[in-house]
Amino acid sequence: MIHLFYGEDRLKSEKDAKKLLGEGYEVIDARDLEIESLPTIFLGTSLFSTDARKIMIKGLSENKALFDEVEKYLDTPHEIVILEDKIPGTWTSLKNLKKSDKIDLKENKFEIDESKRWLSFNIFSDALKNPEKALKTLRENEETEDPYAMLGAWTSSALKNLKQSPNNPKNKRVLKELAQIDILIKTTKYSENPWLLLESFILRLKSF
Repeated sequence: MIHLFYGEDRLKSEKDAKKLLGEGYEVIDARDLEIESLPTIFLGTSLFSTDARKIMIKGLSENKALFDEVEKYLDTPHEIVILEDKIPGTWTSLKNLKKSDKIDLKENKFEIDESKRWLSFNIFSDALKNPEKALKTLRENEETEDPYAMLGAWTSSALKNLKQSPNNPKNKRVLKELAQIDILIKTTKYSENPWLLLESFILRLKSF
């Protein structure tokens, strides 16, 4: 069975994926995949067992040609979760998957809470002027906030600052750093504790 969890609330998607797969699953980074590798993943067995496998595939939609192949493997004997961020709604392959009853498909969107949204913006604003204060506020709210939503709000604010002052080197550096954090959260073990990256970013702001 294939499960496709996607959408802007990546934290929710990851929680859904881990809950479904349980212990002992394989993780595959789709950035390193070729189309020729897909039959081995979706239909093959592991070197150590002929039993059904549990697999989490991250970032398959970053290569449209790979994502378009998913339809061919809906009868996989394995338990496979495909974990994505946003997938263009115009893709024919996504439209076809939505019509199929052979795939578990769930889009996780952020629940918009104005108070939380403004908290994220305020922390970012404080971080640019008073990193210690921002870090304290961040740590006080980590148990109730979504790190992916926080990063999205910070990136939105950084883009706005860059548009207002495009020649300011600090604005460029801040946006570049946030983009790198986004990549690290999606492709490394930092996905297990994204707050470490956000805290580190605030502490480094003094040197920008």
